[in-house]
Amino acid sequence: MTVRRLPPSTAPYEIQYAPPAPPPPTAWNAPASNRQPPVEEAEGGVPWGRYIDALRRHTLFIAIAVAVGAGAGLVVAKRATPVYDSQATIWITSQGQAASGPIRVGQLLPSQSWIDLARSYAIVEPVVRRLRLNVGYKNHVDSMFFRTFESAEDIKTGFFTLTVDSTGKAYRLATTKGQTMERGLVGDSIGRKLGFKWLPPTELLKPRLSLDFWISSPRAVALGLAGKARISVPEDGQFLKIGLSGTDPQRTARTANAWAEQLVASSSDLKKGHLLSFKQILGDQLAVAEAKLRTSENELEAFRVSTITLPAGTSTGGATAAAAPDPLVANFFQQKVALDELRDEREALERIINNAKGGTINPQAFLEVPNIINNTPQLRAAIEELSQRQAALRSEQQFLTDENPRIKQLQEAIGVLEQETIPRIVLGVLATLKQREPELDARVNSQSEEIKSIPTRATEQMRLARQVTASENLYNSLKARYEEVSLSEAETTPDLSMLDYAMPALYSSSNDGPRLFMLALLASLGAALGVSLLHDRLDRRFRYPEQATKELGLLVAGTVPSLKPGRDGKVGIDMMSSAIESFRTLRLALRYDFPGDAPIVLSITSPSAGDGKSLISSNLALAFAGAGTRTLLIDGDVRRGVQHATFGIQAAPGLTEYLNGTAHLEEIVRASSAENLFVIPRGARHPRAPELLVSDLMRNLVMAMQSQFDVVIVDAPPLIAGMDAYALGAATGSMLLVMRTAVTDRKLAAAKLEVLDRLPIRILGTVLNAVPQTGIYKYYGSDYYYAGERRRDQIGDIATPGGLVLQR
Repeated sequence: MTVRRLPPSTAPYEIQYAPPAPPPPTAWNAPASNRQPPVEEAEGGVPWGRYIDALRRHTLFIAIAVAVGAGAGLVVAKRATPVYDSQATIWITSQGQAASGPIRVGQLLPSQSWIDLARSYAIVEPVVRRLRLNVGYKNHVDSMFFRTFESAEDIKTGFFTLTVDSTGKAYRLATTKGQTMERGLVGDSIGRKLGFKWLPPTELLKPRLSLDFWISSPRAVALGLAGKARISVPEDGQFLKIGLSGTDPQRTARTANAWAEQLVASSSDLKKGHLLSFKQILGDQLAVAEAKLRTSENELEAFRVSTITLPAGTSTGGATAAAAPDPLVANFFQQKVALDELRDEREALERIINNAKGGTINPQAFLEVPNIINNTPQLRAAIEELSQRQAALRSEQQFLTDENPRIKQLQEAIGVLEQETIPRIVLGVLATLKQREPELDARVNSQSEEIKSIPTRATEQMRLARQVTASENLYNSLKARYEEVSLSEAETTPDLSMLDYAMPALYSSSNDGPRLFMLALLASLGAALGVSLLHDRLDRRFRYPEQATKELGLLVAGTVPSLKPGRDGKVGIDMMSSAIESFRTLRLALRYDFPGDAPIVLSITSPSAGDGKSLISSNLALAFAGAGTRTLLIDGDVRRGVQHATFGIQAAPGLTEYLNGTAHLEEIVRASSAENLFVIPRGARHPRAPELLVSDLMRNLVMAMQSQFDVVIVDAPPLIAGMDAYALGAATGSMLLVMRTAVTDRKLAAAKLEVLDRLPIRILGTVLNAVPQTGIYKYYGSDYYYAGERRRDQIGDIATPGGLVLQR
């Protein structure tokens, strides 16, 4: 058996024709169209097969997109800089110390307040200035130029360029835009007008040097640095940790250590300042108390001198009792002195309250009435607490701002003492004095008649003596407290001390390079997959079987693989065998769409040109003829029909000539090279040829051929060509629609099918042309050599794009 291409056949058509007549009556009623209403996609189902097929079709695009994303990720990864962590640890030495012993110096700040102090500008900005963190440069080696750089308070920020002339003797400092800011000789201080304190080594300022750098505000850099730092103190813990991250491990470690050292030094200065302020307040109070004691002693001494020659009131009796005062007199004088002192204290308190005028009471005024302070422990403790808090406030205001919670806390405590606690105690003491004064006054008045004869100098002397005693007690108490604070100042230790210095990290804590590469790779892959699926969703071309069954409501009558020639221009045996099997399957499906005693009459069309309807028509006719069925193939595409070229016959006379009345039936029916297959070519092109297809002559021709042939197939023009396909479909009564994967426009097909639904045409289904043998279409195809055997000859006749190939 050989396969060869045959020349055009010249055998005449020898069948005797009867005049065109209606076909014999039959009891068969044509079934309804195989076209069903379009079906919406079922909710909840995921068309995985469609997605996989769409991704397989876009494999090249996905590979290119992923390659581009990987390349971009690699570039970004190379530019990513690793980050290194450094941490310094500080020991809070006063945390947890027992407050016992004769000398007690408490912790300067609560644990959480150390964090606020560490983040304050008073700590961070000196670190920035010390390490020159506000100076930037392009290359790391340029740091040697700025070892002596310092920033003034009014430093000018911006980008600058330092250039040295060709002689190496003069320099020029300008902005990057070319504006000259300063000129001078090498060896002079650079940038004095701009707030730079900079004298770089002269050996580095070589001729034709160009140095680019930029200066930032120390306060702005401190703000950013404070926000990036990780400062923490565990609750009730003793360790304060300062952590930093940066791209330079050496610089990061130096910054963390400088920060910790600055905090330790500032805490020591702050604590010493607090003690000095408290000591100064106590010194002022001690001076007032000493002056009051000296005044009291001088008054008593002056009184005794003035009354030394006057007799004193004494009791009568023996010699032993002659020198002692009378008990009644002594008791009277004691009560009289007590009454006078009470009045003096009351008047003094009222004067202090009146001087305050409803505002803050001056604690120094109570030093004028030592008896009240000595006899009122609450008032004395409140005044001492007020002095301590005022000293703490003065010292901490040197480092912390008024917005700091610690400052606000001290101010609030001082306000409570001055405006609530001390006034409340004073008012209570005044009320007590007013209550006792009438009682003492009544007692003194009752005894005054008995001792009127006794001079009042004894009373005055006792009052002065008691005043000296009270002043001496107050002076001794303040002096003891002053000496205690002085000793605490000499023996005080800082609240903070360095425990662990930060070391330059040997390994990076985070490197965004691999992560950025993977993100770019995954992002490109995700974008490629998303674009592929979106493109598949928006694609108007026909690609999947469910688009024919669900969207267009068509049954799949059969599928045909692509008959693509190889590099030698020939179609392979395996491909032709698979195609022949597919047409045999289509032949069987169509056989059962018609009753067994009636001829098969149908037209084959497609939505648009290029779908392969002529190839399907010729091969389907060959499949019927190969089964021993007398088959007639009519080329109804009077505009661009190609069946005459496929079977190697003359195009004219043909269908156009017959319908035009210039040729007889026996002249247009030609026998083909294939057995049992006859062909009516399209004929010569004629302007009125499409109109002739809707004539009764065309309908009578089809009816006449039904009586002469078992199968009549009309190769109709595409539906987009106009009315030709609709006329031929109405003439045959049945139609088969050809759709080509990746070519046919689904929207166009749906629009044309709506027109067909209004015509008396039975849609038999669709033939899917040029389907791939993989993916979701592999279930629609067939494998002739399912047992693994490969034949070297074809199994039947087939029409290929290159011509007719017959089995011999």
